[in-house]
Amino acid sequence: MSVIIAACALLSACNEKKDGSGKTLTVGVSADYAPFEYFKDGKIVGFDIDLMTEIAKRLNKDVNFKDMSFDAILGSLTTQRLDAAVSSIEATDERRKSIDFSKEYIKSERVLVCQSTSSIASFTDLAGNSVGVQSGSTHETYAKGTLNNDVNVTVKSLAKIPDLLQDMENGNVTCLILGTTEAEAIKTSRANIKVINLPSEVSGAAVAFPKGSPLKAAVDKVLDEMEADGSLKKLKEKWLPHDVAF
Repeated sequence: MSVIIAACALLSACNEKKDGSGKTLTVGVSADYAPFEYFKDGKIVGFDIDLMTEIAKRLNKDVNFKDMSFDAILGSLTTQRLDAAVSSIEATDERRKSIDFSKEYIKSERVLVCQSTSSIASFTDLAGNSVGVQSGSTHETYAKGTLNNDVNVTVKSLAKIPDLLQDMENGNVTCLILGTTEAEAIKTSRANIKVINLPSEVSGAAVAFPKGSPLKAAVDKVLDEMEADGSLKKLKEKWLPHDVAF
């Protein structure tokens, strides 16, 4: 009987919907996106991690980061299996139909990441070539829509950035599409990488929540406080030396 009760309790915990009211916030991240969130010495670190840790502290809550694929993050928010998510998530109109967002806390631009030996010098050179993007990202939407309409490219989507980089190094895709900050972080750590601008398109990242979450208003207030007291700027200076909007 006790085993059955324990099993039921475990199942109930797994199926429990998150509404941000608990003492510990379960926050989804895709920890392959340096410098926003990535593994270092077995721990998840990065700008988004420090940001959400500080937000939770100011809300008098603990935080538990859950590593998952980017597209799984969006699905888990719609089914209320997460209290929130941070992974350089862009607050698009389409996403707002099923999840809520805080105010934007950073802005970035979309760029191409190619091997330094590649003949690609401009996005127009991509015609007839292939690009790699992260599954579920706005880069995927852009590549399959605007970019493909402009230059006719083949788009390959994978869940993790390291897998995309490996695919490019193996010659399976010509270039990748990433944000400026992530691209510069990769370029800094790899000598064989070059970054090419795409037609100007500035996007913003925000904290994401299940639809109707009371956390949204509370997090917006904390972000305003962090902007006013300079702590948000300090986090950007620590983690995002290539950010376009300090």
